[in-house]
Amino acid sequence: MKNPFRYGCVVDGEYFCPRIELERQLRSYAESGQNVVIQGERRMGKTSLVRKAIAGMRGERLLYIDLHSIKTLADFCRRVMIGVAGVTDKMSFLKKALSLAYRLRPAITADPNTGALSITVDAKAASEPESLSEVMKTIEKLAKDGGLCVVFDEFQDILKLEDSERMLAEMRSTIQFQADTPYFFLGSVRNEMLHIFSDYESPFFKSALPFEVGAIDSAEFTRFLMKRFAKGDRRISAETVGSILAFADGVSGDVQELCDALWEVSDEGTEISDADIPKALKVVFARERNGFDAAVADLTPNQFTVLRGLAELGDVGVYSDEFMRFVQKASPGAVKRALNRLEDCRLVYVYHKGYRFANPFFKEWIKTEL
Repeated sequence: MKNPFRYGCVVDGEYFCPRIELERQLRSYAESGQNVVIQGERRMGKTSLVRKAIAGMRGERLLYIDLHSIKTLADFCRRVMIGVAGVTDKMSFLKKALSLAYRLRPAITADPNTGALSITVDAKAASEPESLSEVMKTIEKLAKDGGLCVVFDEFQDILKLEDSERMLAEMRSTIQFQADTPYFFLGSVRNEMLHIFSDYESPFFKSALPFEVGAIDSAEFTRFLMKRFAKGDRRISAETVGSILAFADGVSGDVQELCDALWEVSDEGTEISDADIPKALKVVFARERNGFDAAVADLTPNQFTVLRGLAELGDVGVYSDEFMRFVQKASPGAVKRALNRLEDCRLVYVYHKGYRFANPFFKEWIKTEL
């Protein structure tokens, strides 16, 4: 049987662990035209949850726009047009898109080798300031057909763009008049999302209802995971599932990745135990080694020492005597600069009053492999 666990992508169907109450709340907001800012740690399943919620609504279309790692205004325009293509069928896309955003000259191109379709826009036109207004009006015109929910995923990455504050102001000036069209803004970098939606001077200040996506209820998730293992004649105790959840801090994507690796190191008819977890971690390390090596290679010796201290010492406090001894008595200023760099690289993030690794496997790799 094929591996019953999926991670690193949007999941649905039997691969999706139901979150009934959250789905119900999101549908209610969509029905009422409520704008929502959806926050949660990376790989917590925000995108899968929103897609599942909207898919369960009769007559509701999803305009999904992924802003992950956008670099330019032209990137933004192209991502919007990709979303438009997802709402309309491919045959009518060009006619629809050209009527809505003619200045961008959107086109569908096919890879000559694979035949895969992709969306392009005129790079010069899409780089002009007026293009933002055009793509926002494109969304507005689509919404007039009714039954549209607009989702901006990784919305905080818009801050990477030049003149992002002006862009946010122009977007807000269009969105605020669409009272019947719900906009869902998903983000995984909390401080940046707070800047957009909680900063008094931001155009999006208090413009959307906050909605938190946390860890799946442990009892519900445990039952789901045990059933998934059982599909392939593998047994696992609730206690071992608890160890998996604890390692991954309940982050669903990381939990599924570890379960995927546990499946690979086990055989049908066997029982998976805590003793199998280190073997599964070796599988994950082998898969992600290149990325881990690259992340470490970009750090200075002081930054790496601080990173190792976070991995080894956990929650002792970055300015505690124990931590300062570990980092060889580097000055508090040097430690702070190193932490800022690690945050900028998105290797760690502020969690409550301390720091947490964005990737628990990276943390374990540093502790056990370096």
